[in-house]
Amino acid sequence: MDLSYVAKGSGRRITNTDRLTAFADYRLPQILRHYGALVYASALAESVDNCREIKAGSRDEIEIRAATVQAVERMRRRLVGHTAAEIDNALWLLSQQVADLKPHHRTRTINY
Repeated sequence: MDLSYVAKGSGRRITNTDRLTAFADYRLPQILRHYGALVYASALAESVDNCREIKAGSRDEIEIRAATVQAVERMRRRLVGHTAAEIDNALWLLSQQVADLKPHHRTRTINY
């Protein structure tokens, strides 16, 4: 989605961004958790808050990413006229501005 924002000023256009969903990286779950849209089970919260690695492909990682996509999709349904990718971008930008965020999950992967 970031490419479509860059392309806007160039006269080029990336189409079908309305078909994209959230990019469930590490910042989106962090900001969604901050605002209460995601609530981790106590064991997972402890792991994340203590900066322990969450193994790639583990149940915990999959749940974090799936819950992130689901939360953004629910927001999209309520924010008529906005795409999931636009919401993703807004949340990511917001995550850069909030100073008191809890740690984000740590997963070593190339899949995002």
